[in-house]
Amino acid sequence: MTIGELLKEYRIGQGKTQKEFITDGMIVSQSYYSKVEKNANKITVDNLVDLLHYNNIPIWEFFSRLNQTDEMKRQEIENFENTMLEAFYDNDKDKILQLKPLIVESNLSPKDKEEELLELEALLEAMKAPDETPNIELRTKIKEKIFDIPNFNKTKVTLFCNNMQFYDFETEKLIGKRIIDQYINTKDIKMQIAMQAIIDNILAFSLKEKKEKSVNYFIESGEKIKTKPELVFYKSAFISSKILLIII
Repeated sequence: MTIGELLKEYRIGQGKTQKEFITDGMIVSQSYYSKVEKNANKITVDNLVDLLHYNNIPIWEFFSRLNQTDEMKRQEIENFENTMLEAFYDNDKDKILQLKPLIVESNLSPKDKEEELLELEALLEAMKAPDETPNIELRTKIKEKIFDIPNFNKTKVTLFCNNMQFYDFETEKLIGKRIIDQYINTKDIKMQIAMQAIIDNILAFSLKEKKEKSVNYFIESGEKIKTKPELVFYKSAFISSKILLIII
């Protein structure tokens, strides 16, 4: 994929005209940019970086997608994680276990394989029944891994939701805020459910810890998430906790 083709893909994905994408010609002229998309003109590094910044396109993401190998790796990871999550929500342990040899035999780097396998084991751990013996060493490793994550994908958000009880209240708030800051405007219903569940848990923990005055951010964030049929249960819990916090 060329720079011009990838710029066009992002522009169309954002629903912008060429004029809107180049901030009305302030970065490059529309006639010049039109030829960039057609690979008839080259764009300077400075102008390209300005375009990416203006359109909120991460530079690292753009350049990694220019490399087909990196794009294939990204897609492979995404496929593994989507399959793991579907199996997790279906409570299908066998399906998750079937992914293990596929990850090991994949073309991912050793580091990526290690991370995918840890996520797989973490989901299996989260699926354990209350009477099953917990793997304390694994749960500690999961805690450390989640806390160090700069950006949260769906799998890691799910892991946090299912492991919140292993964190102290201040750490719960810190990680919860990072997730909400990243996803508050998402249209993905599963991510909205996850955010609302995180908020509900933090409000409940604040009542238990008697730290009711430290959760205004989470109350405000919960109010921003619109009620939908899939969110009714979580919204009911949110409203109940909010009322209790007001009374107290």
